[in-house]
Amino acid sequence: MSSEKISSSESPVDDEKYTIAAPAVIDDAALTVLEDPAAEDAPIDPIIADKLRRKIDRHILPLMMTLYFIQFLDKTTLNSSSILGIKKTAHLDTSHNWLSTIFYLSYLVFEYPQNLALQRFPVAKWMSINIFVWSIALGAQAACHSFIGLFFCRLILGVCEGSITAGFLIVTSFFWTHKEQSVRVGWWFLMNGSAQIVAGLLSFGVLHFPQNALAPWQWYMIITGALTLILAGCFWFMFPDNPQTAWFFSHEEKILA
Repeated sequence: MSSEKISSSESPVDDEKYTIAAPAVIDDAALTVLEDPAAEDAPIDPIIADKLRRKIDRHILPLMMTLYFIQFLDKTTLNSSSILGIKKTAHLDTSHNWLSTIFYLSYLVFEYPQNLALQRFPVAKWMSINIFVWSIALGAQAACHSFIGLFFCRLILGVCEGSITAGFLIVTSFFWTHKEQSVRVGWWFLMNGSAQIVAGLLSFGVLHFPQNALAPWQWYMIITGALTLILAGCFWFMFPDNPQTAWFFSHEEKILA
């Protein structure tokens, strides 16, 4: 697999720029693997390459699909909550539209800083931190009863979610060849439509919860926030930053990847 990646490169890599932009953790891990005498640019047996590809798909792709599913589900919380009573509880009128606007505005503004951070820090760890922060902001919306509180929670959501798509593209380029990447991107991007279906079912479900202390929209925020928080822990411990730090690879497989 590595030989295909190298041969598909159209221009030589600028070592100086790469050293500055790449995180130290990645450099150290990669250097350890590349110093191995077996780390030569030799053709890989197709059977071994297929086995390695399936192993990557089995350990990486499900987590990516789950996160992209949860991310889009979290994006739709405002739309779902609008029919679950949030407008009445938080005294929202036309200001409700600003809650949607601030999410995508902060997403757009912080997309570039997030890209820089993903180059500077370990990719999986940086994404995990962002997932954790946005899970807290998402759950905190259940305690908001005003426009200002919801506004800042939505702003934080936009800032943190801006790291995911860029991070996934980096991870995809780490683990799969150019020919394999389009299919894998298609799989995790497919989760957008699936999340919309589940959002409707979840909204229907919380309407039947006992409405004693919490309104249906508050239950919706708490449930989605809890799911995101669990996923943040899974990403921190299970999702590798790059092939050289993948816990499911043997030393030989790290060289091949």
